Amino acid sequence: MIFHKKHFVLSSIFYACLCMFAIPGSIATASESQVLTVEEIEKGAIDKLASVLPWDRESLEINVYYEGEDILLPPGKKELVYKTRGSNQKAGRIPLILQIKVNGNFKKSVRLNSRVLVSQEVVKTIRAVRKGEMISNDNIQLETIKTERPWKNAIRSIDHALGYAAGRNLPIGKILTPKFLKKPALANRGEKILILAEKGGMKITVPGILKEDGYEDGMVQVLNIESKKIIYGRLVDANTVKVSF
Repeated sequence: MIFHKKHFVLSSIFYACLCMFAIPGSIATASESQVLTVEEIEKGAIDKLASVLPWDRESLEINVYYEGEDILLPPGKKELVYKTRGSNQKAGRIPLILQIKVNGNFKKSVRLNSRVLVSQEVVKTIRAVRKGEMISNDNIQLETIKTERPWKNAIRSIDHALGYAAGRNLPIGKILTPKFLKKPALANRGEKILILAEKGGMKITVPGILKEDGYEDGMVQVLNIESKKIIYGRLVDANTVKVSF
């Protein structure tokens, strides 16, 4: 009987000891730490860039690269603060710094890299276009590009290019901007023109010859055939240069 009683007492003590160690251990595991995953770090950076960059979210392709591993943090309210590293870039390679805080206290800082591509619709030449040649549906097309260097002033509608002439020789695949285009000449150098001068009810006309291509309502050089002098006037239509006197 004494043996059985001692055995029972020892078993009870051993069971109680197991309970003392097992129960607190499970609680500590659940409350003493939290994990910040690589996926969460990269997704947070993508969301941050998408919210601050001046492009439509649908036009962005953002890739973030973090070379570290999951981060173990103490319990509490987690805060992730993303900042660009001294860069004002709006696309391309944008470095980032992530500051990690728990309950308002700074815990860790990590570096990330990102690559941002922007989709844009642009008008491009589909063949070489000579200077002075009219822009038409035969030599341009609308195309969507992905680029690290978005075009701020690219022409994005074919209608905005039609009716203009090439201001310089344009190679195949050239993205059009307003500086590459010019209004077509209303009258060309060497053409005969009528020089018109008006004052009050008086009107004088003399024949002239254009010394340069002329554009509607633009100033142009013209040779007065009678006086042999070159004067300046405003091209009001394809046949008339108006001068003041």
